[in-house]
Amino acid sequence: METNSNRVTIPAKALLLLVFIALAFGSGWPLMKLGVIELPILTFRWMTAIFSGVGVLALAAIMGQNIKLHREEIRIALICALFNVTGWFYFSGLGLTMLSAGRATILAYTHPLFTFMIAYAIGRDRITARRLFALFCGMSMVIVLSAQDFQAFGESPFGVLAMLSGAACFAIGANLQKRTWRTSSFVLAGWQMLLGGIPLLILAPIFDRNPFIEFTLLGASAVAYTVLVGNMIGFVLWIKVLELVPAPIATIGLLPVPMVGIISGVVILNESVGWQEVVALLLITTALASTLNLSSNVKNQNISPPLPPRN
Repeated sequence: METNSNRVTIPAKALLLLVFIALAFGSGWPLMKLGVIELPILTFRWMTAIFSGVGVLALAAIMGQNIKLHREEIRIALICALFNVTGWFYFSGLGLTMLSAGRATILAYTHPLFTFMIAYAIGRDRITARRLFALFCGMSMVIVLSAQDFQAFGESPFGVLAMLSGAACFAIGANLQKRTWRTSSFVLAGWQMLLGGIPLLILAPIFDRNPFIEFTLLGASAVAYTVLVGNMIGFVLWIKVLELVPAPIATIGLLPVPMVGIISGVVILNESVGWQEVVALLLITTALASTLNLSSNVKNQNISPPLPPRN
């Protein structure tokens, strides 16, 4: 029988950060949809990644932090950036061009499934009854919310594949990120966005012709919101959360993001809300309540061991 010891104790600080992250990530999806309508994917994504990285590092410098990456962490930071930023940004942007913002968000946040599978495969997490139940509730939420769009999904298989590829990249990045870092989380987030944006910047002139021909103030607002809220707030806080809790639990903590995305879609894009959203809210609440145990004492949490340092 499973006892309360199987529950992961999440510090109150991490829980609060997850709330802010859910708001930052979820509210940005409808605006990103507007962004990829006016800008080609690679251009939109390199702009949001590079501008965010420069902004975060500039803030770190103003705050008096050392903005240099430790030499022994450059390699692993680059690898993390390729999944956390390059892969995640590109595939999620590609999916947005083929699917509605709300449903694309739902598919993107299937990443807890990938995260649990990866963490279990590399021996960094245990599959317990509570976690399986939480994962079942979370994936049931995805099914409920996307049930009315199965036909549309079948008409856009590449959009579905793109979003699932983005989710897999996000999950791989989360597991790679879960290690002991000498670089501060704030500076690390800035460098990852900068490093991850460089491949997109290199590829954009090759594939994107006349990228700014339809660029308007609305598109500029989408870029600005994504940079300031989605990345400079959301991504930075996400890197911090991964220092506090195991990657599989952190990604479960992001499951409310689709709900925020759907609500934002209602406000910004006039999308409708039905019984599916109500059931999904109950499922995600059950998932979180079954696996997370609020505590203000970070020392009591069951954190997976970090990956060994790489030279």
